[in-house]
Amino acid sequence: MINTNINSPDFNSYASEADLAAFADLRGIELPDKTAPLLIRAMDYLEGMNWAGRRVNPAQPLAWPRKEVYIEDHELPHDQIPRQVITAQCMLAVEAIDGELLGSVREAAVKTERVEGAVTMTYAVADGETFTPSYPAVTALLDGLAIARGFAINTFAERA
Repeated sequence: MINTNINSPDFNSYASEADLAAFADLRGIELPDKTAPLLIRAMDYLEGMNWAGRRVNPAQPLAWPRKEVYIEDHELPHDQIPRQVITAQCMLAVEAIDGELLGSVREAAVKTERVEGAVTMTYAVADGETFTPSYPAVTALLDGLAIARGFAINTFAERA
């Protein structure tokens, strides 16, 4: 059962099933009959993010609500879940229709790809390392609310 009451000890979702239904309806997305598992899988993904600010109550069941979170120099209210977080959960719930968001078995990205006479691309994926899924639209939506964990990109250009 989905519980969106931030004051409840059983609080387990930022988005309600009605939020997800409205999100999907506006986008012409058909949802399965059971949407609660989709929202919970989306929550699992969101709970693994590195969020700005601090929890309002260290004992609260989920990362939000938070304090000391600023968007464009304005502090967000301590007693609300930002609309962006609710929308991100709905976006991830739609992604979860096709499978796990945090699956433990993924194929590794392509290591080297060559188009003869044009381009050679090499990806930095070590042997045995798995591909980590990313959701750029969710990341963009949560800009300022979630803190990037950091990454590096090495590139080389070579004239033929």
